[in-house]
Amino acid sequence: MKLLVIACSVMKNEFLATNPDGAHIEFLEQGLHQTPDKMRLVIQEKIDEVNSGGFDYILLGYGLCGNGTVGIKARDIPVIIPKAHDCITYWLGSLERQLREHSKAPASYYLTKGWIEEAEAPIATFNEYKQRYGAETAEWLIREMFKNYSRLALIDTGAYNPDQYRAYARENADFLGVKYEEIQGSLALFDKLMKGEWGNNSFVIIKPGEEIAQNMFFS
Repeated sequence: MKLLVIACSVMKNEFLATNPDGAHIEFLEQGLHQTPDKMRLVIQEKIDEVNSGGFDYILLGYGLCGNGTVGIKARDIPVIIPKAHDCITYWLGSLERQLREHSKAPASYYLTKGWIEEAEAPIATFNEYKQRYGAETAEWLIREMFKNYSRLALIDTGAYNPDQYRAYARENADFLGVKYEEIQGSLALFDKLMKGEWGNNSFVIIKPGEEIAQNMFFS
């Protein structure tokens, strides 16, 4: 199969680690999640640019993502997307594992190499706000944003060396005054997506002419 992958850059390390056959991957900036309607348009534009081009399937490296993928249409090529809530589902290997972690520690903030480098950890957000609003206002904003969290967890997905990010992750936990943990992630969902193992009701297959609907992620 010839595959085109359109994925969020926050999962770049994991997709590159599970792409032995050299599928074509286009990474989009993580900041698009801040405006789901724009994210939907950008992904759709990427899909619309493909005139078969010899591709058999388009794989989306996204989940429901705050409904940011709802309404995306398949054109001439089927579109495959995991039944994932967000990138956490990917990093933990399955939706079932994510739900177990949520049940154990619902107020958790997760970090990975990709999140630290492509998005913003709490300290980076604070420093940005401090430049924009001043230290006092920045501190108030951060405390409000993260006041409901009680745990910060660094996920070892197996696609990077967590030793290089452990100290920074701990620093963020201390900054927020929350518990720090490290948890083992998985590349299982990435592997299944890239290898065409789309059964077991873990993926949605959007046929040409169809579009992604919210209820597809819960059926």
